[in-house]
Amino acid sequence: MAKTKGLGAVEAYLVAYNAASFAGWAYVLAQTVMYISEHGMNLNGLFDRIGYTVIYVQTGAILEVLHSLLGLVRSGALTALLQVYSRLLLVWGTLYPFDSPEIRASPALVLMVLAWSITECVRYSHYALGILNIEVYALLYLRYTLFYVLYPAGVTGELLEMWAALPYAAAIHPALKAFMLLNMSGYPPVLYKLYTHMIYQRRKVLGSGNSATNPRTSVDTGNAKKKRL
Repeated sequence: MAKTKGLGAVEAYLVAYNAASFAGWAYVLAQTVMYISEHGMNLNGLFDRIGYTVIYVQTGAILEVLHSLLGLVRSGALTALLQVYSRLLLVWGTLYPFDSPEIRASPALVLMVLAWSITECVRYSHYALGILNIEVYALLYLRYTLFYVLYPAGVTGELLEMWAALPYAAAIHPALKAFMLLNMSGYPPVLYKLYTHMIYQRRKVLGSGNSATNPRTSVDTGNAKKKRL
């Protein structure tokens, strides 16, 4: 374990942000697993258990776009925007407005939430510890390996949720249904971009012994730039 140096204002803020985000997603993951263990696939009460927490925690990720734009992290603003936009469309454009069992009590919701929460628990804990210069290789490996399964699983859940919402969107206005279909059609190229980006990052980070054992030598999008305020 590396020695932690004193943190500047930027690093301290990013540690707090990542820790809070981890806590939120860990709560969602724990509550989802507990609900399924208690009720099986009777999902009628799942949204009441986790729904609004998912919405609010995911909405907080808007800050990640600002982090990129302000240069607080090394990740590109476009990549952050693509990830955040698609999820905001799900939580505010599908889960929040449509109180329907096809959307709020569906296996697709379970698939989506599990993929999101596992991904984010690993990602945010890895980022926070990386800023503190604490090296946990298991988290590094999971960060750049789980996406092989979790990205397709999450996208499948998202598309199924939006598909279930189409009749309700059409009932509001045909243009809303068209808008959702347009966003669904954009998933293949966006998934390809994000997936290939992560494959490239995995090769860069885990491809050599030096980078694999020292997360801070990699181009990790969660770490703050070396600056002090």
